[in-house]
Formats: sequence, C-alpha cells, structure tokens
Amino acid sequence: MNTYTLYLILLAGGLSLLVHFLVIDVTHKKGIFMDSLDKIQKAHSIPTPRIGGLGIFLACMLIINDSVLGTSLMLASIPAFISGFLEDYSGRVAPLQRLGIMLLSPVLCIIFMPASTITQAFGADIPIVLSAAFTILISLAMVNGVNFIDGQNGLASGSILITQAAILTMGIMYQDTSVIYISAIILISTFTFMLFNYPFAKIFLGDGGAYFLGFITAILVICLYSQHTQHISFLLIPALLIYPLWEVVFSIIRKMFFDKISPLQSDKYHLHQLIFRNQAQSKHYIPSLIILPMQLVIAVLAIWNAGSTGVLAMLILTYFAAYTVLYIYTKRLDMIKRAQVLSKSNR
Repeated sequence: MNTYTLYLILLAGGLSLLVHFLVIDVTHKKGIFMDSLDKIQKAHSIPTPRIGGLGIFLACMLIINDSVLGTSLMLASIPAFISGFLEDYSGRVAPLQRLGIMLLSPVLCIIFMPASTITQAFGADIPIVLSAAFTILISLAMVNGVNFIDGQNGLASGSILITQAAILTMGIMYQDTSVIYISAIILISTFTFMLFNYPFAKIFLGDGGAYFLGFITAILVICLYSQHTQHISFLLIPALLIYPLWEVVFSIIRKMFFDKISPLQSDKYHLHQLIFRNQAQSKHYIPSLIILPMQLVIAVLAIWNAGSTGVLAMLILTYFAAYTVLYIYTKRLDMIKRAQVLSKSNR
C-alpha cells in the first residue's frame, strides 16, 4: 500500500468523523431526521438522528479512486443509498417503492461488473441467469438484514465491521489491492460512525446507511469470491454475511409460519429486541455483546477454512442452530415476563 492510498484511507476516516459530528449537531438544532419514538421497533427514549449513513456514504466516495472495481461499485450503490435516505427524510416511502429503487443497484452491478455475479459455484459454472438472480437475492437480503438489526447500539455497524475486517484480511492474503483499498475505506468510515453509536447511541445508521452498507458489503464479498475461486469456496459468501442474512431468513419463517403475519410487517420480536427487553436491563449496548461474538467466531473460522466447502457448511449450520436456540430461550423469557406483567395487572 503506497503513501497516497494510506492518505486517502485516513482522509475517509476523518471525513466520516467530521460529517457525523456535524449531522448530530445540525439535526438536533433543526429537529430534522429524528427517529420516531412511536415506531413499534423503537429501542430508545430520546429523539436520535437516523442519518448516520450520510457520513459513511460521503466518506466512501473515495472508493472511486480505485478505477478497477471501486468506481463501478460506488456508482451502483447510489440507488440503494437514495432509496433509504428518502425514507429517512420523509418516513413515507412505501416498501415497494424503496424496493424498486434499490433494485437498480444490483442490476447496475450485473451490467457493469462481471465480478459481481457468481460464475462458478462448487467448482462448476452456472448459467448467467441464475448467477444474476443470486447477486440480486443476496444483495437485497443483506440490505434488509442490516436494516433489521439497526436497532441496538453498535449492532449493525459492528456486524459490518466484522465482515469488512474479514474481507480486508482475505484481500491481504490474496494480495488483491482493489479489495484491500475498498474494504479499508468502508472499515474506517464505519468505525468512525461507531464511535458515535456505541456504547451510547448519538446517531443511528438509518435506512440510507443500512441499505448502503448492506449492499456494498454483499457485492464486495461476491467480488472477492469471483476473483479468487481457485482458493475460496462458494459457501464463504453466506459464512461472512451470516448474521444479517440469517436474520432475514429466520424473520420471514417466523412471521409467516409461527406468528402468522406478513413478512413485510414490522414487529418487536427480533432477537436483539428480545435480548434488550429481557436480559439487557435497559442497557442498549448489551445485545451487541451477546450476538456479535457468534458472528466473529464464524468469520475467523471461515477465513481459516475459506477453501473447504464441508467445513464452511458445518460452520453455517452451527450458527443457524446456535442462533435458533438463543432465540427460543430468549422468546420464552419474554413470554414469561409478559405473563407476569399481565397477571399483576389483573389483580
């Protein structure tokens, strides 16, 4: 890494730090971009700005210095960011409208970035249609997954930091300068945001930040795999993205088959919400300390076994099982607590 590249990475961190500081000051003075306190999934008691993604997005514009991958990746991410930022601004953008806008991002990737599609899986070529569909599915799942977990201090940004640290490590292992540079920019921009978000949240990512980080992280992992298929198993993709991806899949299954509600309907029964209500004792930083270590362990083991499909499959299934057991345990605590409150109110 040359001195100029290092300078740009440090500049991204400084820019992100400055923008977040200014955003917090301006939003409180003007009373704009504040998270609604009447949202069903709210987890805070005071108005908090929800446009932390603005500082990250602006800092990540320095990615375009990498003409090989960075320019296309950053340009493709713009619709994803805009779709979320519009919701942060107005709070009135319908889910289908947001979906339509954010769909432009993976479509642009497929058109302009061949590396963003899976051309090989398990050592065999797959049709371009399936490859494109996979890119769209994974990116949309990550966009929504990161948005789901942006409710407790440090949870969404911490998850992204773990994944980006893993990407950066593998970029160094395979001497992939584009991946190293892009991942380092995202990593330092997200880290400086986290300084304002953890342990005490002065700002949240918001939809714009969650959509942007979810999308760009998903595509970067896919590109890492596509450019190093001789060393990396296809299952490294879900292994490195495991927490947000499984949050989406698990939530859809839970809502459709157990809670009997629409998977598009917001609720307050995500794992981090249950932990906050029943085990965190109103300490917003506790859910991150309970959930993120599981993702960190999977990420470390996945790096060590990046080329082993069997080991990665075992790691993924182990995470699914651990998450599900923790969810069932926490949900039971929540049910017991609610029953106790109801019993007291009926006396």
